[in-house]
Amino acid sequence: MSRFVFIWLILPMLPLFGQETPLAPRIAVIDLARAFEAHPETAKATAQLTRDRNDARKIFKEKSEALKKCLQEHQEFIRAEKKSEAADKLKEANELEKAIAMLRTTQQHDLEEKFKREKNRLLDAIRSAVREFNADGKYTLVLDKSAESAFGVPAVIDASGADDITDEIIAKLKSEN
Repeated sequence: MSRFVFIWLILPMLPLFGQETPLAPRIAVIDLARAFEAHPETAKATAQLTRDRNDARKIFKEKSEALKKCLQEHQEFIRAEKKSEAADKLKEANELEKAIAMLRTTQQHDLEEKFKREKNRLLDAIRSAVREFNADGKYTLVLDKSAESAFGVPAVIDASGADDITDEIIAKLKSEN
């Protein structure tokens, strides 16, 4: 009976004997920050966001100048003892201040959202290029060597033996655009 139990336990393991040990997982690294910077659309997106920011600043400056002028007129009405006109100008100045505060908040939020959308769009394109590059499954894991941990140190401390695919991904991105 003990022989039967031994055979029953060992029999399923027989295919494992004599086989080579499985290959270690292949790991690749990419400098995502460098790939992002080298992406052909990064410069174009940065230029557009800079133009949008400058346009927003111009509008803010124009509104601020209008407020300054309104307050100067308010002071002139006070000196001229025109209380009714001074009160109207003060009311106008208060409305301009509210509009400026709302404009600044809205513009900043809109610019942040545009930046986030563009950054995510470009990062998605890079991730897609990495997936296409690794479609054959050559690499088990691809790590971003430019990432930092919560402690502010590199997330990938040492990657000796890992293939750096940054240049290949940058070339792929450039060929697609």
